[in-house]
Amino acid sequence: MRVLALHPLCVAVFVWCVVAESSSKPHVPSNTAAHGILTKSMGRFQLAGRHRASMLEVNGGRLCVNGFGKKPPGYYFVGAISLKQCSTIAHQQPNSLGFRWGRAGFDYEVYKAYATPESQGGNISAPVDLGLLFSADGDFICTIYVAEDKITGQPFMFKKSNLSAHLDPKLKDGPASSVCYQRWTMAEFFKPRVSELWFCYMPASSADHCQKKKAEFYTQGKLFCVIFIFFLSVLGYIMSDMPQFETPLKWFARLLLNLELGMVSVGFLLTRLDDTEGALFFFLAYLIDVILGLLLFVPYYVMEFVNEDSPFNTAYLLTLAFSPCFLMEFMSYWSHFILLVGHQPLLVGCIAFLSTVLGIRFWDYYEEYMEEYNEERELSRKDKQDAIDKMSYASVPTEESPSDCCQVRTANWLTPQVLMSKLPRSCV
Repeated sequence: MRVLALHPLCVAVFVWCVVAESSSKPHVPSNTAAHGILTKSMGRFQLAGRHRASMLEVNGGRLCVNGFGKKPPGYYFVGAISLKQCSTIAHQQPNSLGFRWGRAGFDYEVYKAYATPESQGGNISAPVDLGLLFSADGDFICTIYVAEDKITGQPFMFKKSNLSAHLDPKLKDGPASSVCYQRWTMAEFFKPRVSELWFCYMPASSADHCQKKKAEFYTQGKLFCVIFIFFLSVLGYIMSDMPQFETPLKWFARLLLNLELGMVSVGFLLTRLDDTEGALFFFLAYLIDVILGLLLFVPYYVMEFVNEDSPFNTAYLLTLAFSPCFLMEFMSYWSHFILLVGHQPLLVGCIAFLSTVLGIRFWDYYEEYMEEYNEERELSRKDKQDAIDKMSYASVPTEESPSDCCQVRTANWLTPQVLMSKLPRSCV
C-alpha cells in the first residue's frame, strides 16, 4: 500500500524532470521549412564560387550571376520550401543552370557566431544549422535558373512534378546563361544591417567555365578603367579654368573618399583583429580612414602648388570621386559582406569626413588669425619705430648755445633791409 501511495509522487517528479530538460534545449519552430545542415554540394550542384559551407566564405547575396555579373532567367516560387526540396526541384528540370534558396529575415547573431572563429568566441568550424539560422516562421523563395532555347530564344518551360505540382512558378527574365557567383546590390551598402540571406548553387561541372569568364571580366574591367581615366583627363582639361567648379568638387571628392575608406578600413580590420566589436576596432577604423584620406589628397595639393591651372588637378579629383564605384562593385562579391555592412563602414566614413572638415576649417581659421596677428604686430612695430625716429630727430645736439641762437636772431632783425621792410609804404 505504501508503494502504491508513493506512485503519484514519483510520476509528478518524472514529469517535472522531462519538462525541465525539454525547456533547456534550444527552441526551433517545427513549422519552419528551414531544417538540416548547409552542405557544399547537393547532387550535381555546389555552392556558387566553389566555396565551402561556411558563413565566413558564403557571400549570401540576393543575386546569382555569371562571370560578368549578369543574372540568368529563372522561375521562382514562394512557400514552405526547404533547401533540399528546392534542390530536388532543380534536379528535375532538364535544363537547369542552378538554383537559389533563402528569404528576407534571419538571425544575425547566429550568423555572426557561425562567421566568427573559435578564438574570438565564435563557432566557425561547426556545421551550419539552417533551423537556427532561420529560426523565425516564414516562407522561403526558391528560384530555379534555366537555360534558353536556342531555336525560340525563350527560357525552357518549367517542368512540374509531384513535389512542385502545387506551386505557382513565375518567370523572371535575365540575359545570362550560367550561374557562377553570388553578389549583393549597391543599395545594401546604405542599410544599417543586411536583413536577408540567400544560398546560390551552380553546376559543379561549370566551375572551370566560370573561372575563365571571370578572368575575361577582369581583363575588360582593367581596359575600362584605363579608358575611363583617359576621359576623366579630358574632362579635367576642359574644366581646368573653372575654379568655381573645382572648389565644390574638392569637398565632394573628399566625402566620397572618406566613405570609401570607411569600407576599406573596416574590411581590413575584420580580417586582422580578433576583437571586432570593441571600441578599439571602430577607433582604429576611424583613424585609418582619416590618415589615408589626408594622404591621398597630398598629390592634389602638390599639383596645385606647382600649377593651379593644371588639368591634372581636376582629373585627379574626378578620379577620387568615382573610385568608390569600382570598390563597391568589387566588395559586393566579398564573402565578409554581411559582417562588413553590420559594422557600419559608411558611418565611420561620415564621422571621418566631418572631423576632417572641422580640422581643415580650424587650421584655415588659425592661419588667418596668425596672419592678421602678424600684420598688426608688424604695424605696431613700425609705428613704434617711427615714433622713436621722430624723437631722436627732434633731440639732435648742436654746437651752438641758446645765447648764440638769440644773438643771431637779434642781429638778423636789426639789419637795414629788415627795418625798411617793416616801415609803412607811405613813409618809404
